Amino acid sequence: MLSWVSISCRNYAMSDHWGAISRLVWLLLLVWVSVPISASSAQPISPTEELSVRKVVVLDPGHGGHDPGAVGPSGLAEKVVVLSVAQEIREILSPTYEVHLTRDDDYSVDIERRTEVANHYRANIFISIHAGGAFGHQGRGTVIFYHRRRNAGSGSTPYRQYGNSWETGEKPIPWEDIQGKHTAESQLLAELVHRHLTGKLSPVDAGIREAPLLVLESADMPAVLVEIAHLSHPAEEAQLRKPEVISAAAQAISEAIKEYFKDCP
Repeated sequence: MLSWVSISCRNYAMSDHWGAISRLVWLLLLVWVSVPISASSAQPISPTEELSVRKVVVLDPGHGGHDPGAVGPSGLAEKVVVLSVAQEIREILSPTYEVHLTRDDDYSVDIERRTEVANHYRANIFISIHAGGAFGHQGRGTVIFYHRRRNAGSGSTPYRQYGNSWETGEKPIPWEDIQGKHTAESQLLAELVHRHLTGKLSPVDAGIREAPLLVLESADMPAVLVEIAHLSHPAEEAQLRKPEVISAAAQAISEAIKEYFKDCP
């Protein structure tokens, strides 16, 4: 009887030992199976996810709707020219960047709304496109503007708040001063657009200028305003009627944008 009991206990112990080994084997198998699953989760992001990390460009074709902008001697309207340029830029850049237009047809958009679109999309750059006019057909050429307030710098001076729990900080920057913190990058963007446009179109070079521009002042990103040419000048209006000139302008601005993102990744 005792002998049978001792044998049974040994058999039970052996059975328990093999059970432990079996459980260990299964555990190892589960770990081995889980490794490919974990690795698969680290695959490259999908195209949809890639879209969310691409650089964002907002283009602003000036005027539109009831506001034609400048009108050339033979009747060509600025709003038509700049929309064509913006649409071609979008076509060129869309495979690489996320591109939005403040208007995509002939309708009016308030100046403040144009900047709001850029801020809404958290654009990396904002470019307002124009082909303006001047009195007496005197003005001509390509000119690039970046924004600078006459009293620039007054809204972001560091200060110390005595008698409070926090003592150092930045004054909140009013929206009308927000472009000030992007001045250096806006100036670089202006220089690149100017170089590429004058190189492609060989226009009269009216240079790069700074000015307090309403359409740029609340843009919380590097921003410029481009005057491709002056429609009020008969010779420049004639050039802007040519599809190849529109394409060249779009290509030049696109190349400037690409170079900007290489310099400021």
